Amino acid sequence: MQTTNDTDLDAGYSGLAFAREWPTVLFIGVLTIALGVAVLVWPSQTLLVLSILLGIQLLLFGLFRLITAFSSDTESPGLAAFVGIIGMIAGIIVLRNPIETVAVLATILGVVWIITGSIDVIEALANKREGSRLLLALMGLLSVAAGVIVVSWPAPTLTVLAWIAGLYLVIFGLFISANAFSLRHMADT
Repeated sequence: MQTTNDTDLDAGYSGLAFAREWPTVLFIGVLTIALGVAVLVWPSQTLLVLSILLGIQLLLFGLFRLITAFSSDTESPGLAAFVGIIGMIAGIIVLRNPIETVAVLATILGVVWIITGSIDVIEALANKREGSRLLLALMGLLSVAAGVIVVSWPAPTLTVLAWIAGLYLVIFGLFISANAFSLRHMADT
């Protein structure tokens, strides 16, 4: 039978092991920024390219959320897994029918951003640990705002959707990258 101290040590070790994976988190952040920049640089390119890029981003985001659900220091593993599965399903739907899902793409993207942002804000408010609460809350509010904008315009033009998605991806990628450096600091201590 483990004592409280043994359990705390196991949880701390697991968090430290996750913190050592900061290069992977940084890679995901840089990849998200690169996808956002590509969308911003070529806003008038075909909807197929935009749909594929967003489908890949949703799939990666969902996979990352699903992986973090299995971390022992995740506050709400069920919610993280749920969000991960929703993100992956949305990514697969977009990748299967990239041209036919223009209106659906906007709705899926907006709903996913609203749900994930809301969960991030709730998690930031519920998390009693200091650290990245403010960063998580800001990231969540940004996600909700981007989602509301996209859902409010169900049939946006390609350029509007590209700019909203591109800006969101760049800012979200910056937050992910900042989180990676927080994890790096945690691994160094």
